[in-house]
Amino acid sequence: MWFRIAGSVSLLLFLVACAMAPPPSPPVEVAGKKAVQDEFKRAQVLETQGKEREALILYRDVLEKEPSTSLGARAAFRAAGIYWKRGYWEKALELLHKAAQWVGPGDPLYHRSYLLMARILFQQGDMEKARSYLDEVNPSMVPGEEYRSLKEALEVVPPKAPKAAKYEVILVVEHHPLLKIEEDQMEKGVALALEGSGVELEVVSSPSDWDSLEGEFLGVVGPLLAKSLPPVLEKARERNLPVVTPFPVVPGWAGRDPLLFRTSLPLDQEVSFMAGFLRKEMSVDTLAIFYPSTPYGRVMARLMNEEFQALGGRVELVESYPSDTKDFSAYASELKEREDQGRLPQALFVPDSWRRVVLLVPQLVYHDVKGISLAGTALWDDPRLVGDGGGYVEYAVFPDTYTANSPYLPVLEFYYRFLLTYGMEPTPLAAQAYDAVRALLARMSQGDGLIPLGDVSFLGVTGMTGFDSQGDPVRMPFLLVVEGGTIRQMN
Repeated sequence: MWFRIAGSVSLLLFLVACAMAPPPSPPVEVAGKKAVQDEFKRAQVLETQGKEREALILYRDVLEKEPSTSLGARAAFRAAGIYWKRGYWEKALELLHKAAQWVGPGDPLYHRSYLLMARILFQQGDMEKARSYLDEVNPSMVPGEEYRSLKEALEVVPPKAPKAAKYEVILVVEHHPLLKIEEDQMEKGVALALEGSGVELEVVSSPSDWDSLEGEFLGVVGPLLAKSLPPVLEKARERNLPVVTPFPVVPGWAGRDPLLFRTSLPLDQEVSFMAGFLRKEMSVDTLAIFYPSTPYGRVMARLMNEEFQALGGRVELVESYPSDTKDFSAYASELKEREDQGRLPQALFVPDSWRRVVLLVPQLVYHDVKGISLAGTALWDDPRLVGDGGGYVEYAVFPDTYTANSPYLPVLEFYYRFLLTYGMEPTPLAAQAYDAVRALLARMSQGDGLIPLGDVSFLGVTGMTGFDSQGDPVRMPFLLVVEGGTIRQMN
């Protein structure tokens, strides 16, 4: 009897405890995990839209947050595919190794990773290693046609390739006293691009120095001065060598000679890009143009006047000033009068050096000119624009081919390589010289002979991917803005 009572009491206490205990929490998906999954999905969408640069940034973020996981492996695989298509094969191989390691042989991604690694090694000419990687692939877990075509290609024994020619690149350095910094940056950019390529560099100061040069040449880089182009081109024709200049020349110059190419931003493309941005993105209807009385200033002012009006805008004020002007009070006063009359243009375009801009803009502030946006050219792209211009140049916009503040991964890699090698930051000219050599190196094929420079395709740190029929670079310029005391990339 006593045991039955004790048992009943124990049961009763147990039931009461169960009733008072909170119900178990339902499984909740970790918010952080879902956020990373959403990030991966956004990257996939961007990739399908052709926005590979933006997708790559997200994929890298995912694999850093989810290393050694299935999601991290998928991100590594997708990122590797983008690197592979853009010519960064070693980086692609590194990520594919991670993807395969993180999922293991039981996952189809493991076999797809090894298949792509085998393909990359095949492209690099490492047939033995490519075959060993392909042996790791289960054919039933990868696209059959892709597997079979690669297997057949690896079974063919290629003929022994002839000994590769020893190529060289000619760099024209004019040793102009006013171009010491520019020439130094150009030489450093060229040397960095040639690093590890096996291609040698010959530096000359004039075309007459070429007579003593012997060997197989990929082409010529330089000159920096437009007046030096005719004699350089004349000498290049004797050897049928392409000439790639990293310095801007007037519109139409490159198209006059089939041997002349450039990696700088052509003036007409620069103006067209800026006019389109002002009209379509900033909804600017009215424009003022202040320009220096120099050949560059006159050309840029004319091009902007024509292009802006062709896009439906109105150029309401065009003023020139002497190239050595230091006092811009009269020009600022004229804008103030227009503002008082309700006729102030929405934007002011100034195709001049940053050195003039930092003298002009304070005058606009002093005369209390408000409501006018500032737009410039690649000549504005200098840290001293912000340092000397202070808050006066905030939100000014201008284009260029390169900026150290770009989130674009090849640009970051170039920037840190240059900084670590030379202990200084590269300028846009250094990047353009670097891409000039990258273009010449792309002429070398795995077969005999050289690819014509007009047919090369590569990914440059200045955004260019090749040349058009006029010798101009195929690229979308970087749009830069002064914001928060620094120059940053907008597009």
